[in-house]
Amino acid sequence: MGGAVLGSFPDVAYDALLRRCADELGLCVVATPYELDLDHDACARACGKTFSRARMEIIDREGLTSRATPTFRVGHSLGCKLATLLACEEDERDDGTIEMDATSGTAIATSTTREDSVMCAGSFMIGFNNADAAESAKLIEKFAKELLKKRAGASGTNADFFKTLPSIAAFAERAAKAAGLEFTPNPEETLARARRKYSSPRTRLVKLKDDDLDQNAELMEALQKRFEVYPGKVDSRELDFGNHLTPVYFSTDGLKLSPALEKLMGKFSLGDEEGVRRLSEELKNFISSS
Repeated sequence: MGGAVLGSFPDVAYDALLRRCADELGLCVVATPYELDLDHDACARACGKTFSRARMEIIDREGLTSRATPTFRVGHSLGCKLATLLACEEDERDDGTIEMDATSGTAIATSTTREDSVMCAGSFMIGFNNADAAESAKLIEKFAKELLKKRAGASGTNADFFKTLPSIAAFAERAAKAAGLEFTPNPEETLARARRKYSSPRTRLVKLKDDDLDQNAELMEALQKRFEVYPGKVDSRELDFGNHLTPVYFSTDGLKLSPALEKLMGKFSLGDEEGVRRLSEELKNFISSS
């Protein structure tokens, strides 16, 4: 699950990152899109349903069994928040049986019998972002700047727009605050839920060197509290390269555009191809060691 805006077309924005894992580890990647909404619970549930349907189709097609098919969940930015919310919901909707220790009377395991349940083997979170609606304008600004740098050049309409972008972002922040817009759940509620209900046996939080939008530390604290009472573990990696947009790379060379659209857009690439390659190594190592 990708970040805000980018999450609508993850098959394009994150193809360079995920294709390496598919090719070299023999994985099937389900790039799960979502429409951005103030209700992040709704976004997360929609992603969960979309993914579950795709997963069951793959299992049927390949002749696999649900319980023997491990799933790794990968998120970037807002996608990490959605992955966190999904992991909390899975704890709530578990409809299996609780096995009890005969001597102590305490619960020792939960067995889920639903065939379509997702047995998540691990979660890989890149640049967790839990911003409120007003702060999210900064993320949109950062993405737009990177895109316009490729298209604007030194002059023209795009260049003029690029110069005014910071003031547009500031206006968006003020407008969100004035209108009382807020995400559901809000940042505090998200972390509180993670402390109480997060369900994943293994989670890695990845911070890129120059990522000024990363909020991994807050999620790390919440998950450490959770894993004091729940069987799981969390660790973090701080990498010596990259920024918040490093997971994203795409080039118009790889897109099948109509001649008219190709003429309008021109040829350009967005992102750091070498950074994506190095990040993919981190992801492959995480999966291989699980």
